[in-house]
Amino acid sequence: MSRALLFVNGEPPKKLPTHLDLANYQYIACTDGAYHSYLSESAIVPDFIIGDLDSINPKMTVPDKTQIIHTPDQSKPDFEKALLFLNSKGVTSFSIYGATGRASDHFLGNLSVAMQYHQQFKMVFYDDYCHFFFADHHQIIHHVKNHIISLMPLSTVTNLTITGFEYLLNDKTLVLGGCISLRNKALNDKVEISFKNGCLLIFVQNNFN
Repeated sequence: MSRALLFVNGEPPKKLPTHLDLANYQYIACTDGAYHSYLSESAIVPDFIIGDLDSINPKMTVPDKTQIIHTPDQSKPDFEKALLFLNSKGVTSFSIYGATGRASDHFLGNLSVAMQYHQQFKMVFYDDYCHFFFADHHQIIHHVKNHIISLMPLSTVTNLTITGFEYLLNDKTLVLGGCISLRNKALNDKVEISFKNGCLLIFVQNNFN
C-alpha cells in the first residue's frame, strides 16, 4: 500500500512530522495554498505542489525536486484534486495535515470531500489537538488509555457498541441532531467499537499530560 503525506491549507500545524516520520511515506505533497501559507517555511520539501496555483507567489522559490501540478478545474477543491492526483500514483493511504481550523466552511468542505472517498482511501487527519478518521464497522484502537475519544455520526449509525470506555454504549443508534457520543474516556490501552450501518468519525484527542 503506497502512502502519502498531504498538507492542505487550513490552520498551520504547530508540530510537523519529523525527519524520521517522513521516511514512512512514498510521496509528500501539498496544495498550493498550504505551501504558500506554511510549508515553504518548514524543512519539509514536498514532491508535489498541487492546485489551481491561485495562492502561489510567483517570486517564491520552489525546490528543484518539487514538481508543480497545475489542476485548474474549478469544479473540485484543491484537496480533492490532490487526493486524486496522488491516487493516480498508486496512493491509497493518506496522512493529512491542515484540513481543520481557520474558516469553518473550509473544514466542512474538506470533510465533505473525505466522505466521498473514505471507502476508497484510508485517511487519517491530524491537527494540534487530535487525530481523526472514518471508522470501520469493527474498529480496535490501541495505545489510547486516558485519551478522550469522541464518536461523531455523519449519517445514522446503528447498533453501536463500545468497550474499554468510561461510559459504555450497547446497541445504540447515533445520529446528528440526536444522540451522539462526545468526550468519552478510554480506560484501557485498547478500545473496541462496532456498529452495523452508517458513517462514523472517531476523534482521538492528543494526550496533553
